[in-house]
Amino acid sequence: MIEEPATVISLENDFAIVETQQRAACGSCSSANSCSTTVLSGLFKRRHNRLKVANPIQARPGEQVIIGLQEQALLKVSFIAYLLPLVCMILVAILVQSLATQFAWQGGELPQVIGGLLGLISGFLLLKRLAEQRRDKPGYQPVILRQAKGAPVQFSKEYVG
Repeated sequence: MIEEPATVISLENDFAIVETQQRAACGSCSSANSCSTTVLSGLFKRRHNRLKVANPIQARPGEQVIIGLQEQALLKVSFIAYLLPLVCMILVAILVQSLATQFAWQGGELPQVIGGLLGLISGFLLLKRLAEQRRDKPGYQPVILRQAKGAPVQFSKEYVG
């Protein structure tokens, strides 16, 4: 389980809206103060993320909590998010190029470029559709695990997936 501290902002039925503070992944590195990656990540990131999470411990607004997401869900979503648009781009570029060759269209590399762009766009649209389908599945939902200074809370199997 991947855990992150958060603050409860508001409540919606069995869910809580929480805010997490975004940190640079390399913040603990010994050369973080002199690294250009740290400077760039500071310029182009949002400082806070708001999420709707399951609230099995009935946390209240203003409380500091620990939220969690299953590692398997994060790995699956990351894998799909990175590879699906790339694979679609390559496949559609190859398909359009072969069609252009078959119909003797002398466009140079233009068919490949157009096919790649169409494939990339279709990959992102397909990705959006997949994300909407998985949005409400419990295994892909972050959940409040415990209060930040408290002992772990046991919650039902439906939140664990």
